[in-house]
Amino acid sequence: MAVPLSPARPALVLAALLGSCVILLSVQVRRSGGGTLAEEWLLDASSILVRGTTGIRSAATFVKDRFASLAALRTENDVLRARVTSLEIRLHALREAGLDRDRLVRLLGAIPSPPEGTRPARIVVVETAGPFQTALLDRGRADGIVPGGAVVGEAGLLGRVVAAGERGARVQLLSDRTAATGTLLPRTGRAAVARGDGASGVSLQYVPAIADVAVDDEVVTAGTDGIYPRGLLVGRISAVRRPSSSLFLELPVTVAADPMRETLVFVFPPVRPDVPASASGSPIPAQPSP
Repeated sequence: MAVPLSPARPALVLAALLGSCVILLSVQVRRSGGGTLAEEWLLDASSILVRGTTGIRSAATFVKDRFASLAALRTENDVLRARVTSLEIRLHALREAGLDRDRLVRLLGAIPSPPEGTRPARIVVVETAGPFQTALLDRGRADGIVPGGAVVGEAGLLGRVVAAGERGARVQLLSDRTAATGTLLPRTGRAAVARGDGASGVSLQYVPAIADVAVDDEVVTAGTDGIYPRGLLVGRISAVRRPSSSLFLELPVTVAADPMRETLVFVFPPVRPDVPASASGSPIPAQPSP
């Protein structure tokens, strides 16, 4: 059984024959320059291919250079960001150094003649555990700080070093419930003992009810306890209470130096038994309140 021809097949065959004829004629027909028409067509097609290849290569080179430039910019940006970070760290360190310098100048102004062997230190943390009030310093034995040294801030006495490691030391604050300090009331010359209240202050003990004591009287170290040199400001009496059933006054004292504010301090060397009165050989005057 014969397969019927598709109506489009004769047209396709005719188009193929005509195309073959055109190709044969283009190969046989020569131009005035000596080349055939087919050669010219081939050259034109080759030139188009060459131009396309050149364009693609140029585009690829452009894209490559573009990505290389972006990578270089990213690298440069990372370098600049690292430099900015480094400069910010240095600026912060310089600002901290400037603040420390100002604090040290004020501290030296408050204590113009510290004892020989005095070391500067920084309070890094204040710890409260019930009635126990302590602070940690960022200096220790490697920096010349040993147990027994008095810790003094710009505003007055803070406490004493009770333990020292190589790079740190623990301070018992005046407000610690177990802390006791021999004190003196300069206005009247009355001696007393200051004990920590376990909170943020101290109270004077063993002051007779008939003693001449007034609110805002200054309290300084007496230098008789073998711990603190004489004349360091402890604080001021905040109230005078005369209990009817006691022979002694109740005298709460507001301490002068706040460990939360005294970031930079002096640590005096421990008091030696052979050094009278004060660690520097002369009384350390208490600073007048503003």
